[in-house]
Amino acid sequence: MKFSEIEEVIDSYIDEIINFRRDLHEHPELGGSEDRTPRQVIKELKKLPLDIKENVGENGIVANLFGNEEIKNKKTILIRGDMDALPIQEENKLPFISKNKGIMHACGHDMHTSMVLGTAMVLSKFKEKLNGNVKFMFQPAEECSPTGGSRQMIADGLLINPTVDEAYALHVYNKPVGSILFRPGVGNARSDAIEIHIKGKSSHGSMPSQGRDAIVAGANVIMAIQTIVSRNLESGEPAVVTIGKMEGGSRYNVIADYALFKGTVRVFSDNSAKIVKERLEKIIEDICSAYGCEGKLVYKNGYDFIYNDLELSKEVIKSLTPLLGKDNIEIQKNPSPGGEDFSFITKKVPSVFMWIGTESDMNRGNCIIHNPNFIADEATLKYGIKVFTKIILDRFENLED
Repeated sequence: MKFSEIEEVIDSYIDEIINFRRDLHEHPELGGSEDRTPRQVIKELKKLPLDIKENVGENGIVANLFGNEEIKNKKTILIRGDMDALPIQEENKLPFISKNKGIMHACGHDMHTSMVLGTAMVLSKFKEKLNGNVKFMFQPAEECSPTGGSRQMIADGLLINPTVDEAYALHVYNKPVGSILFRPGVGNARSDAIEIHIKGKSSHGSMPSQGRDAIVAGANVIMAIQTIVSRNLESGEPAVVTIGKMEGGSRYNVIADYALFKGTVRVFSDNSAKIVKERLEKIIEDICSAYGCEGKLVYKNGYDFIYNDLELSKEVIKSLTPLLGKDNIEIQKNPSPGGEDFSFITKKVPSVFMWIGTESDMNRGNCIIHNPNFIADEATLKYGIKVFTKIILDRFENLED
């Protein structure tokens, strides 16, 4: 088949996909609470010749499109769309602004879900011609680190029946519409969560010698952990240790007997994670002891780092260059510091995770994700569907030169 045939089908569906996306945007749901969103997805999937499995990993959906029955041992390719939103109050003036107070699709998951659904619609038209199977993954709880929806879906059989051979995902980003950005190899950070608990002893604020100040101990811990990266990791090895929340004390004139600090660790290798964790434990224990307090680290392993398969990355570039143009395929010099639970899939099967541009004149300055003013250009939907279908059909060797 020719890709021009695919593009005609995409054009025939695009208005329907845009309307579907706007409906999701109006009714966002937080991770772990997806109810309406999966029902809307299933409603559309049931119109197609798909084998649908509901409640995979709680609120997830898996839909299988089985290709040409005459071909034995067919390759199975998975593409993912995440469904959950963020606890952010939308501040846009769109006609389809969020109707759910304090919840917004500020990370573009409504776009991702719509791209995967659109790809299912398009490829279903060519079911009998496909030289392989396609598994459409609609994932809940991507924003719910450290658990994450993909890990739950994997445990519930996502990657079997049929066995997945390759996997791909797209995520909107503030790059020009029609562009792709990704990094072969390690693509983004492992994102762990930390809690530092410090126990001291209360006393009157005017008599600090009678107490053990948990806040003073904690302040020194925070300053000391800033040296973990600069003094313990090899030069050029990227890592971040950030404290984002502080709690402690009960009253202005009372020495605090307890302090709690919460933060995140971002690393790009298992060895760096090991070093950072060991140094955190030692710093907390020793400094707190020096101030007569007790310190404890709670370290929560979060999302792993994404690994984009090197050979598949080459194939993606080869596949997308004639579609997007060489100048619209950007290779990241450094991994992204963001966390992403598609990482667990990349550790199980050869995969590629890509950023897809959604910035244009209509939203310039307003397409930074996790922002109350985030707006995605809906032209990205067509590009996303084209990218997915082009990669899949090239991998199936379905397209004519």
